[in-house]
Amino acid sequence: MAARGSIDLHSSDELRERLEALVEAGHREIVVDLTAVDFCDSSGLNVLVRAYKHARTQGGAFTVTGAYGRVENVLRTTGLDRFLISTPPEV
Repeated sequence: MAARGSIDLHSSDELRERLEALVEAGHREIVVDLTAVDFCDSSGLNVLVRAYKHARTQGGAFTVTGAYGRVENVLRTTGLDRFLISTPPEV
């Protein structure tokens, strides 16, 4: 799934609903592409963390990819990068 724009108080409910629907539909590996996201506030982080937890309780995986700039910085600053950003396997 690709997100775009800002993930904030005004848009986080829509993202939450879409992510919940994916998990409930049985998708077990959810990847959210944040390449086109330029801002993410605490409500956006909350949605991502809840989606991660929800997917895990259903036996699935949840990761984000494409985070850069301010979005990558907030994920790293909060330590959420360790859980949400998938790292490629070492060769």
